[in-house]
Amino acid sequence: MRLASIDIGSNSVHMIVADVTGPNSFYVIDRERERVKLGAGAFRTGRLRPEAMSAALDALKRFSLLCRRLGVSRIYAVATSAVREAANGRQFLEQVRRRTGINARVISGREEAELIYRGIRHAADIENRNALMLDLGGGSLEIMYGNAARLIIAKSLPLGVQRLRDHFGAQDPLPRKQRNALLKHIRRTAGPVIRQARRRGIDLVLCTSGTHMTLGLCCLRLRGRDPWGALNGYLIRASELRDLHATLMDTDAAGRTRLPGIDERRADTIHFGSAVLTTVLELADARVFQLCGASLREGLLLQQIERRRGERFESGVHLQSALELVQRAGGDTARSRHVANLALALFDGSRRAHNLSPRHRQLLETAALLEDLGRAFHLQDREHLAYQLIRGGGLRGLTDIELEIVGLAARYSRGGTPKARHRHFSEIDPDSQHVVRVLAGILRVADGLDRGRAGVVRAVRCRMGDGKLHVSLVTRGDASLEVHAARKAAKLFSQAIDLEILINGESGRD
Repeated sequence: MRLASIDIGSNSVHMIVADVTGPNSFYVIDRERERVKLGAGAFRTGRLRPEAMSAALDALKRFSLLCRRLGVSRIYAVATSAVREAANGRQFLEQVRRRTGINARVISGREEAELIYRGIRHAADIENRNALMLDLGGGSLEIMYGNAARLIIAKSLPLGVQRLRDHFGAQDPLPRKQRNALLKHIRRTAGPVIRQARRRGIDLVLCTSGTHMTLGLCCLRLRGRDPWGALNGYLIRASELRDLHATLMDTDAAGRTRLPGIDERRADTIHFGSAVLTTVLELADARVFQLCGASLREGLLLQQIERRRGERFESGVHLQSALELVQRAGGDTARSRHVANLALALFDGSRRAHNLSPRHRQLLETAALLEDLGRAFHLQDREHLAYQLIRGGGLRGLTDIELEIVGLAARYSRGGTPKARHRHFSEIDPDSQHVVRVLAGILRVADGLDRGRAGVVRAVRCRMGDGKLHVSLVTRGDASLEVHAARKAAKLFSQAIDLEILINGESGRD
């Protein structure tokens, strides 16, 4: 089933086209976005401007045509604060229906926040963690607080960048008096909600929307990083944003476009976005925030999938996403799960030696599910292809450094020794390099224990003693091939945990 989801926002109109691939899952096959500034001036006059409506209609006509060409079976479309508040908003949506065939509905601020939460929960790992989630559009700032199990706070505040520009932005750069008034207004408006979240405890801050992504991209490029593809999962320091905010405020629109990652379409409002985010992070006492690539469009799609199929959200975002990638790449998910189980048993049995965390255990499971990517292409250097597929495969639920660890663990599980001269390995910190060595070493042994790809080794049992890790096997039939392969593959794991590894193939059969 192929569906489309459209967000008619105050800044831009966005669309994703996606194939439903399973319970709570979809694969985006196309995206469109047009920055039409539908809300420009509307928050001051109370009406949508004719030129903005015309631009939005033209964009939506193209969206509709693309949906027909792609064979979309159903289009879901919603309109947010600019249309919601404008006196001629309903008439505009009637024009959209007549001229494009898209039947869009106006949603409340509360529903907007709920849909954004659905999208974020699908893309980021907030299981057992209380997250402050922020989405900054042209008309409003949506603030959500909760975890994977429930949404606790959902507020829509009148702090969108177009709205703030209408009220504070007559001069560029803003004079000191207007800047102070702007920051005071943001604190007064957002303060009560953020204090409510802080009383409950904030484990992480997640930011989505085009404005936040632009700010994050600029911070990364000023840091000297050129991100891989999508920005989902990248971590940005609040101190970096504060420095960028000062620069944005001290220059005009033309000067802002000279900063890396900021184009002329956002230059007239991006400083208002930095003012909102900087202030909210200060109120939340947050030192870092994480970028999230999913928002209202994804949430709307998930809502409709749930209504059509009667399915509920499933936890374990990173594992579900990894299995989806294996399936798309033509991999064997049953074999991947088996190797993952063997790897986890090795991890648990050597915990006192490697001293890694439960989160690293989850990264190992993810890497184990993905380490066989590229085999279907029968290339000699498929380990490099596996790394590329993992880094560019749209995996959800991982930060950028976690994604790098997973990719490198899968890459080195196929061969080679991690070295300082290797570009991607050298770019991560020493602690993460140790994690890669341990996880890749475990994966090599686990992969060897399924050398014949027949599931002969059913389980492993580990015991530490006398400076050695003793690995006993539960087998089904002759496991000599697997024992030989695992022993050959054990060197990296042995070096990483500084223990001799003894693999005994005679422990028992099921």
